[in-house]
Amino acid sequence: MSWHADHDFTVTISGGSIAGLCNAIALRRLGATIRVHERVPGPMMARGAGIVVQRELTRFFAENGVRPLPFTSCRGRRYLDHNGGDGVLQEMPQEFTSWEAIHAALRAAVPDECYRAGSEVTTVIQTGSKVSATLGDGTVVESDLFVAADGSGSATRRAMLPDVEAGYAGYVAWRGTLDERVVPPDLLSFFDDLFTFSEARSGGHMLAYFIPGKDGAVTTGSRRLNWVWYVHVALADLANVLTDRNGVRHRSSLPRGTTPQSTVAALKARALRELHPKMAALISETRDPFLQTILDVTVPKTLFGRILLAGDAAFVARPHTAGGTAKAAYEASVLARALKSARANVDVALQSTERLQLEYGCALYQYGLALGNRWSRERSTD
Repeated sequence: MSWHADHDFTVTISGGSIAGLCNAIALRRLGATIRVHERVPGPMMARGAGIVVQRELTRFFAENGVRPLPFTSCRGRRYLDHNGGDGVLQEMPQEFTSWEAIHAALRAAVPDECYRAGSEVTTVIQTGSKVSATLGDGTVVESDLFVAADGSGSATRRAMLPDVEAGYAGYVAWRGTLDERVVPPDLLSFFDDLFTFSEARSGGHMLAYFIPGKDGAVTTGSRRLNWVWYVHVALADLANVLTDRNGVRHRSSLPRGTTPQSTVAALKARALRELHPKMAALISETRDPFLQTILDVTVPKTLFGRILLAGDAAFVARPHTAGGTAKAAYEASVLARALKSARANVDVALQSTERLQLEYGCALYQYGLALGNRWSRERSTD
């Protein structure tokens, strides 16, 4: 038995997405008693977004006994110009997976009795060495540690750091996926085995690569072709872009299947003017593109007594870094190692964790800004 099991060390986690699940798995393996509270009732919505596999994530899976992650691969990168042509090839093998596949593997590693769906943490208060979390139904749960992994709009972060706000980066990510079986043959052969990039005529860029299909399938014919197009949207126009086909205004994203048909038509028309013809054709073939606003979040601290911010609740790095899931895995590993080493000295462990979180988070945040500025630079329309 570990010290944490012997002393019934308890952890409450707010958020059942990737950061919350990583912390649940690592801390449960340490011997802690954990409970995850996820506000979404039922299964989490499959987001369909592709993710470049990073070593922090694969290391976390291996060290914590999580089932192997399904992935696709490519032999290299291809850089296209908006005017057309075959582009420039750079040999650079890479592996890809999806948010859906990562979440499914992590969720399978957390027992159902440790996970409560449809349960939102509304307030958090520390008294002495205990943290009390009030749930939406009025229930109060007490634990030795509270991990806030409730995303970029974190209620806990807003309570702890009311002056920290998510900043709009000035552009959005339009996303889409196509089942491989419906991809036209000319597009299939063009994109297969490559990570393809294309600059847009007036700024921004698009990328495309294959990811696992339904239930993590990776055999030829069962994959999905995933694309992302970063598009400038003025702040004054953002509210309109975030309004769905039913007239509902969303905070920071349009889920799959909610984009107005007029917006989809305008996006496809713009793609024809802005992008390499093959990229434009890929967007044209996509029935239900969805949207993610690019946000910047950085914090001066992540630790407030026994309350710890994790994942996007702390730092939100731009998706160009492909580092969000890797950061979640890294942070969970750091916390578990620190607690294991410190044993009864919980506060010392948390201070060590915060220091490493801030170092990693700040570096990734700045890297994301640099990549975003490089790729989203304005260009004159030809």
